[in-house]
Amino acid sequence: MEIENSYYESLLDDPVEEPKETVEEPIEDEPLLPDQDSDTQTQETETEPTETEPVEEEDDLITSYLKSHGISDPTKIQFENDEGGIDEVDFKTLSKEEQLTMLQELSASQYTDYERQVIDYLRKNNTDLQGVIDYYKNKAIEEYLAQNPNAAPQKNYSIDDYSDDELYIADLALKFPDFTEDELNEKLDSAKANEELFKKEVDSLRQFYKAEEDRQAEQAKLDEQQQYIALQNTLLDAANKFNEVVLDADDPHSDSLEIEESDKQMMLDYLLAPDKDGQSRFDKDLSDPAALIELAWLRTHGRDTITGISQYWKKELADTRKQLAKANKELEKYRKNESDDKVTVNEPKPTVNRRQASSVSDLWE
Repeated sequence: MEIENSYYESLLDDPVEEPKETVEEPIEDEPLLPDQDSDTQTQETETEPTETEPVEEEDDLITSYLKSHGISDPTKIQFENDEGGIDEVDFKTLSKEEQLTMLQELSASQYTDYERQVIDYLRKNNTDLQGVIDYYKNKAIEEYLAQNPNAAPQKNYSIDDYSDDELYIADLALKFPDFTEDELNEKLDSAKANEELFKKEVDSLRQFYKAEEDRQAEQAKLDEQQQYIALQNTLLDAANKFNEVVLDADDPHSDSLEIEESDKQMMLDYLLAPDKDGQSRFDKDLSDPAALIELAWLRTHGRDTITGISQYWKKELADTRKQLAKANKELEKYRKNESDDKVTVNEPKPTVNRRQASSVSDLWE
């Protein structure tokens, strides 16, 4: 349904300020006006129309309209500023033109009521669709495991590979390293004389060593994280120092390629940034023979190749400059001898066909 602009313009009129009622103190023995008694004056005062109700209806109408289009709080409308940040603006603080433009854009929206509800839900919960999907997916898994505890994956402990007798003997050997095998077996037989007590003791030992395995695994995880942070800091420090690539390693005054910050970030992402599988591109290249050979070539030949290419083009540039300088001399000579009709022009030397390069190194041999 198309709505005319005049409809919105009426909503944007400045609200009429409610007149303040002044209560006059009664004056004793004040004479009444002609043809007017006290009852008539009171009736006119009670029936006098107020201008506050339309203003309240307009405010409610605009607020309801904005909420129906996904703006739950008209005092905190979010706009993207020139710097790419988000600013919150009160609808009432906007100019009439800005308010009208915003209402027109909202009226032209093709979102259904359900789609607007979804958008409003995502904004209220400060999330996105993937976050909602992950939440309900994890919730469904938790509910399923709560109803089917046997379906949960069981953690494997190396201590479970020991039988009760082996676990008891191993624990004794750890506590009493001087005991002989016969003495350990004698202690085992003595403990098994009371089967119920022996079972409780073994179960307690098993839980103790499981907890120790968990502690060691957690410590190994922390050590790995610390090693990763140390590697990250080391690579970041190296990247900060890697600012240029010399084009000619044999020339101390050679030009260089400047390494920009964006280039450094790309290199660090290649080395460290994990993907959905928890591996960086560098980790994957380590298991790719073709990538390893390419990296090895760049490491062993890359510097010499850049140097050779640079020297080749520097020589070509130098030869071109010599020919240009020679041509300029001939032109200058011609200008000085304007009276002479004859101009001597040296014939160009025959061009020697350059043999086809079979490798990068042949370019500068």
